[in-house]
Amino acid sequence: MFGFSSKKKPRLDAITAFLGAGTQYHGQFNFQGVVRIDGGVIGDIISDGVLVLGEEGQVEGSISVGELIASGSVRGDVTASRRVILNKTAKLTGNIQTPSVVIEDGAMLNGQLRMTEAEAVVLSEGLAPCALPGQPADDVTETTS
Repeated sequence: MFGFSSKKKPRLDAITAFLGAGTQYHGQFNFQGVVRIDGGVIGDIISDGVLVLGEEGQVEGSISVGELIASGSVRGDVTASRRVILNKTAKLTGNIQTPSVVIEDGAMLNGQLRMTEAEAVVLSEGLAPCALPGQPADDVTETTS
């Protein structure tokens, strides 16, 4: 009526895809948004979104995402542009490269951890679009700790 769209913006915390327990995926896995995996993936996972790996989830291959929240097992290297969270049931055999990491008591990490500089900042509305190093995203205030 007043030029407003009735379409809602997609929630950044809503799961956009789900791979259930007992399922297997073979090959390169690309996605946008938030994906939860409770099954198995054999192959590389590539996204700038959020990967949630459930307790029964298993990945054999490299993972390159914006954020990884793992409760299952990973055999491969992990690169996350924002952060990695290993919950207490997580088992990771491989190297991690990320600017922020949380490892709960009980999680297993067999590999090396390399801390990098953050490539994106977090706003109160959600995640900011990633900017190239040296080129801040529009309307984003950068903070350092």
